[in-house]
Amino acid sequence: MRFRRLTSEELDAVEGEFVKFLASQGLDAAEWQRVKSDNPHKVEYLLDEFSTFFWESTTSRITYLEKVSANDRWLFKFNESCAEVLRWLKLEGEEKPQISKGKKEFHEEARCREIFLLLEQGLLPCTPDRHEELSKLFEP
Repeated sequence: MRFRRLTSEELDAVEGEFVKFLASQGLDAAEWQRVKSDNPHKVEYLLDEFSTFFWESTTSRITYLEKVSANDRWLFKFNESCAEVLRWLKLEGEEKPQISKGKKEFHEEARCREIFLLLEQGLLPCTPDRHEELSKLFEP
C-alpha cells in the first residue's frame, strides 16, 4: 500500500466522503452494515481503497508545505517531478542563521507519495502567500 490506512478518528472526520465512496461502490447504509458483519475481508479492502483514494486526492492538491519551529524552518514547493527545498536554521550561539536550498527530483507518479511522507513527518500545507513570506528569509 502506497499510503497508510486512515485511522478511526480520521475516518470519522471525513465520514461524508466515505459515505459517497461507499455509494460509488454500490453500498448503501444497510448494505454496509451487512458487509461489516458478514465480510471482514471486504471491509478491509474497502477501507484500504478509500484511504488510497483520500490520500491521492488530498496530496494531489498540495503544492506548498512548511515546518516551522523556534530555530528551524523548512519550506517545500512541489512541481510535477521535483520539489524545491529551503531550510533556515538558527544554531544556538551563532548570530547568522544557516540557509540552504536544494531540489529533490522524483518520478511524476511519486509526487503524492513524497508529499504524504512529509505530512507524516509533521509538515503542514501552507498557502502560496505564506511560502512567499517565508521565502524572503532566503533572499541575500
